[in-house]
Amino acid sequence: MLKNRFFFPEIFWDAERDEFLIEHQPLLSRLFFTWLNRIIWHGYRNLFEADKLDPLGPKKRSAYVFQRFYNYWSKEETIAKNLYGDENETSAQQSKCCRREPSLLLPIMKAMWQWVLAAALMEIIYNFITLAPPIILDYLIAFIGNDEEEWHGYVYAILLFLAACCVTLSSVHNQNFLIIASVYPRTGLQTTIYRKVLRLSSNSRRCYTIGELCNLVAKKQMEWKDSRLRQMSEILNGIKVLKLFAWEIPFLKSISRIREKEAVTLRKLAFINGSIVFLWTSALFLIAISSFVTFVLIDEKNVLDPSTAFVSITLFNSLRVNMAAIPQLIAELVQSQVSFKRVRNFLLSEEIEGRAVDDETAICNAVEIDGGSFCWTNGEPPFLHDITISVPRGSLVAVVGRVGSGKSALFSAILGEMHATEGAVRIMKGGRLAYVSQQAWIQNTTLRQNILFVKPMDKNSYNSALSTCCLKPDIKILPGGDLTEIGEKGVNLSGGQKQRVSLARAVYQDADIYLLDDPLSAVDSHVGAHIFKHVIGPDGVLQNKTRILATHDYSALQEVDKIYLMSEGRILESGTYQELLDQKGEFARLIEEYLKKQIEDETEVESDEEKRTPDNESPGIKKLSTEDLKAQMQRLGSRLSRTISRTISLEEKDPKKVRIIEKERMEIGRVKAGIFWIYIRYATVHLAFCFILGFAVFKVLEIGSNVWLSQWSSDPPLPDGTQDIPLRNLRMGVYGLIGLAQSLSTLIATIILAIASTRASIRFHVSMIWSVLRSPMEFFDTTPMGRILNRFGKDINTVDTNIPSRLQHLITVTIAVIGSFLVIITTHPIFIVIMIPLCVIYIFIQCFYMASSRQVRRLQSVTLSPVLSFFSETVQGVSTIRAYGAQYEFIDKQDKHIDTNCRVFYSNTLLNRWLGIRLQFLGNTVVFITALLCVIERRTYSAAIVGLTLTYALNVTDSLATFVRLFTQIENQMVSVERIHEYSDLPSESSWETECIQFSREDWPSRGVVTFRDYKMRYRKGMDLVGLVGRTGAGKSSLALALFRIVEPEDGTILIDGIDIAMLGLHDLRSKITVIPQDPVVFSGSLRLNLDPFGEHSDEDLWRAIEHAHLKTFVNSLQAGLDYEVTEGGENLSVGQRQQLCLARALLKKTKILVLDEATAAVDLETDKLIQNTIRQEFWDCTVITIAHRLYTVLDYDRILVMENGKIAEDGKPETLLENPSSLFYQLAKSAGLL
Repeated sequence: MLKNRFFFPEIFWDAERDEFLIEHQPLLSRLFFTWLNRIIWHGYRNLFEADKLDPLGPKKRSAYVFQRFYNYWSKEETIAKNLYGDENETSAQQSKCCRREPSLLLPIMKAMWQWVLAAALMEIIYNFITLAPPIILDYLIAFIGNDEEEWHGYVYAILLFLAACCVTLSSVHNQNFLIIASVYPRTGLQTTIYRKVLRLSSNSRRCYTIGELCNLVAKKQMEWKDSRLRQMSEILNGIKVLKLFAWEIPFLKSISRIREKEAVTLRKLAFINGSIVFLWTSALFLIAISSFVTFVLIDEKNVLDPSTAFVSITLFNSLRVNMAAIPQLIAELVQSQVSFKRVRNFLLSEEIEGRAVDDETAICNAVEIDGGSFCWTNGEPPFLHDITISVPRGSLVAVVGRVGSGKSALFSAILGEMHATEGAVRIMKGGRLAYVSQQAWIQNTTLRQNILFVKPMDKNSYNSALSTCCLKPDIKILPGGDLTEIGEKGVNLSGGQKQRVSLARAVYQDADIYLLDDPLSAVDSHVGAHIFKHVIGPDGVLQNKTRILATHDYSALQEVDKIYLMSEGRILESGTYQELLDQKGEFARLIEEYLKKQIEDETEVESDEEKRTPDNESPGIKKLSTEDLKAQMQRLGSRLSRTISRTISLEEKDPKKVRIIEKERMEIGRVKAGIFWIYIRYATVHLAFCFILGFAVFKVLEIGSNVWLSQWSSDPPLPDGTQDIPLRNLRMGVYGLIGLAQSLSTLIATIILAIASTRASIRFHVSMIWSVLRSPMEFFDTTPMGRILNRFGKDINTVDTNIPSRLQHLITVTIAVIGSFLVIITTHPIFIVIMIPLCVIYIFIQCFYMASSRQVRRLQSVTLSPVLSFFSETVQGVSTIRAYGAQYEFIDKQDKHIDTNCRVFYSNTLLNRWLGIRLQFLGNTVVFITALLCVIERRTYSAAIVGLTLTYALNVTDSLATFVRLFTQIENQMVSVERIHEYSDLPSESSWETECIQFSREDWPSRGVVTFRDYKMRYRKGMDLVGLVGRTGAGKSSLALALFRIVEPEDGTILIDGIDIAMLGLHDLRSKITVIPQDPVVFSGSLRLNLDPFGEHSDEDLWRAIEHAHLKTFVNSLQAGLDYEVTEGGENLSVGQRQQLCLARALLKKTKILVLDEATAAVDLETDKLIQNTIRQEFWDCTVITIAHRLYTVLDYDRILVMENGKIAEDGKPETLLENPSSLFYQLAKSAGLL
């Protein structure tokens, strides 16, 4: 049994788990990595996923590594604070100067010290063993030149082979220990950064964008790379707005400017690296020539013999590898220092206060705040002042106020997201929170999983949540029911659907306290009324729960138990509805305005129809003509009705049919030769040729210098035992000139490589960013942002830094291998015969290895995308995750993603060791055979020739293994080029420029007449036809997509001023239509940048737009004014303020056609009224298409379309429709409280 355990590793394959138990492998198996044979064989014969690779041991998994690393990091942080963080320091500057920041390196070293120690010991052993081959070579060369017995030579040959094998084993296992050690900081930092994100304070989150955080996880790079990824992240987040406003080219120029600065840095680094390579090449040569010159000049009787010369060269060659690594080591040390600092600063950034919310003290009420003041950042003035609230258990409390009054901030304070400067938040002991944010956070998973969140399935509770939140009709329409994958950020849902999914999630969690931040703003009036009645209101499913509702809708305030009116971060008034009316304060004024608005709307409805006839109509807002649309929508509606009528089971859907986010494509087989050609073409062919020629010249000169050295060492001494001085000087001079030429050829080749590789990097980035920005919205809807950022981060980094250095080494080693074999064959032609079986074995090993290695490398890239995507998703929804207390479940999910990626990474490095040990043994065989040939033919060749041959044979051992390793690495890294090329060849939108002869860019459209003719469209292949419908989520926003050609027509046409928009360039079309989108998108940067990204308007125009958008008071209150910095995603603005900013942007653009896609859903009624008046005044001569939840905003319009089940159910003037009590519009108005 012991014998079998020692020699046969396959018996330790765990059939039940289908995996190897590495730690239990026998000694020989672990020594020669034979336990990987099954994986190699499987990869050669089949495609495999990550689960077929070797599993991580318990001590390599994320949870264990994190705990180990974090323990040391916490201790280091505590020590640094205790020793140098004295808060009582009289001088803040002195404290700052004296304070030592905690070291990130120390915890890493402590966490992996065992492996580092093992690697260090193995390195010591390796360094001692490397001295053996030169010593044995000395004996072998001496054997050739004297009359020792022949069997001595065979012993020397065997000893040389055994010494080379020992060097191989120690080298490979030293690398293996280092790779294992590298897993710890990699995994430890990824897991720690993710957990830190879940604890970041709101202010800290604003300091780090999603792109920067993903960059910390993926690859710690420098300033320009961060800046580029930060902007790329914002572009991807706001891609729909970019397309709607035709901003692709300006943003492309912006990111290209950053890339150009990054390229300058890359070019400088490449030149510096080239100079360092030149210096070290020169240093190696100088070491050799100075040693030889010193030896021969120190004493005239010191004759350079073959033994001295080639043993020295062998020792110098052993230094070559280590010295060649010094430039890269220096560069990586500098980079790691910067990276450590950046990661350390992030880990030290401000966290939410652990005791910001007191849930331990027993209180009678559900929520209490007594005189609390709260700020976003410690040390800043409070944002919320003197907050006192008391929410009894089971009550319904409303929080009202104008845009920016502090309603959402109050919720953040209750959630513990703000710092308490005075007072504290107390919630009922053991009270569980549920939070519905103003902008719904949706996960990239199925609709069902979004609702279940972290709770197991309970059918009754689940069906109740669906029913009360009006989701069942939506589920029937979705192609996969509730198993439909709704995509990243809920791209497959409307704003109303996303909000109702978020609310259903809260209902299903069965919490004690519900924080509802304006959840009804994005839904239609009748849907909102249903949700209030059946979910939030006194008779809803949450009737026994504590509910705090922020709202702009005053129609249901009479049903709440208490109302808090907020203004400028303070609670201005509080009490019941009637009490606040009796006070005749601000709340009474708001209600008065609201009721007055209702009366005006009713007056408009009851006004004489004669006043609205075309003859008497004053210049006003033109509405969409729909005669042609109506007939077509009836046909579309019939189809949709048939779809809806089908019974769809929520339990029996096939997930494969409902996937929205497409699985990341992974190429199979070898990297095509065309990919290499693409890289050469991007680098330019002539530069690539010159680069290869430069290194070929270098190798020829190197071989020439050694041949010259063999002749020098063969020169006989004079009869008196001294040197021939003139000949010696000639030998030294020529040897020095050859060495100088070597160094110069290296310098020229590395400079050419720097120019070529930087050119290729720039072109690859330009090609990919251009292709991505030209892609249709379908691509962004079906591709997670993390996956795209992975291409612009990790893959571009590979092209920037890894491929050039690997390419340089590969060309050098390739020429070295060819040169070594040529030298051996020249001296021993019989070696050609021996090379044939060696080549067969070599090809055999390489074929088996490459088949698996390619797949593993691709898997490594593919498995990294979920890590980044989930990370990005968490950053966006961290407040919701914390509110539900779901941190541990999300940590567990991310740990699994990291473990999967780490499993592939680890397997990839082990496969390299498997290859290395076999190829080095093959090289050792070459050494052994060459040594045998030299012994056999000892009388044929001189000692100098034997020394030259064996020196190159010893080089073959490392060179051959290094060649295959580098070739494999370069092919694996070409996967990044392959992936970039894939994104450089994406399906593109239509042309941005117009080729239509009838079209005039200057004055089109002049009238703004929009006509639909037999128009059909699809969102994506395989999904039902989509038309305009009336209820939330049935596709009202599709009108905007159609007009902007975000979705291309399947059939029919849309005409604007008689011109088919399909004939127009996308930019010409989109730049002539203005949209205020449903989801307000703003970018990080100043308010000025957000309003006018390209500096086309004066400050006077900007202030006019701000005033008309009713933001002037807010902007005037800002110290920086128009230069106020907006954080990523507009985190430091309320949702209503973001929407007003989008309105100001539209006012600046002002075109003949305006699309309002539920544009005022997030603002209070008064601001809504002001905005509606602004639109009527500023766009009185424009065509305005409005998609609205609040029916009163369209009561004065010329025409109303009521959609139901995909059909135009009603079409007419509002007053006409309201005269018929049986009409759908009448019912909607009644449910909205307008009648």
